Amino acid sequence: MAVARFQIYRSSASGVTWRFLSANNRSLGQAVGGFPSVDACARAVAELRESLVNSTPALSRDTQLWSWRLRLGGTDLVVSSRRYHRRVQAQYACRSFLDLVGPAPVAAVEHF
Repeated sequence: MAVARFQIYRSSASGVTWRFLSANNRSLGQAVGGFPSVDACARAVAELRESLVNSTPALSRDTQLWSWRLRLGGTDLVVSSRRYHRRVQAQYACRSFLDLVGPAPVAAVEHF
């Protein structure tokens, strides 16, 4: 049975980065940028988990679409992986991320 999980992967655009996938493989959130190595990315995931309790969700609207992000001290930690037509959809996706991220495993590195 599939579970929500972090996926660390290599991308030609951003080097090593992560995204958070729901149990149905839909990407809910992703790192703001890339990392120099797999180890640095894995440490960032661990630090993210520790700082979630102090983070602040923020919603924004760009033209007609909504997105969410988690901030800590004015710095974005996570951004939504997609944009939403309704504000309530963005709120729900952010809440789902926060609910699922704690116990989620980290999947092996993949190359894209």
